[in-house]
Amino acid sequence: MTDFVEDVESNTASESKSASDFTCTPEELVDWVEGLVAMLESVDRSQGMSWCSQWWKHLEAIERFRALFEKWLEAQKEGGMSSWWIDHFDRHATVLFAKRGPFGECGTKHVERTTRRILATEQPPHGWSW
Repeated sequence: MTDFVEDVESNTASESKSASDFTCTPEELVDWVEGLVAMLESVDRSQGMSWCSQWWKHLEAIERFRALFEKWLEAQKEGGMSSWWIDHFDRHATVLFAKRGPFGECGTKHVERTTRRILATEQPPHGWSW
């Protein structure tokens, strides 16, 4: 998350963004997510899909929506919205709205996680290399 804040702070707004350096402010991301979810009809609670109106409290969701937004900006500029839906949105949606996804315990409103599913890591042994 701090990398996101640092990226936003160091980004200077420019009309001539290349496809490889699309970035967004937190405010732009919020507006975009609100617009996107307002039109979604494919998130079906009866099929075990979940949503959280406080999506911004889920770090994984922030990063996935940020990635989606950046690819959406590229598709808007260069064409290819169909590919954006299939190659980007559909793939992230299967994780975002899944029962075991970031919103899984929320249903439709935010619920603090009872158990954080954070993967543990250990330092490699001294001298490790690839």
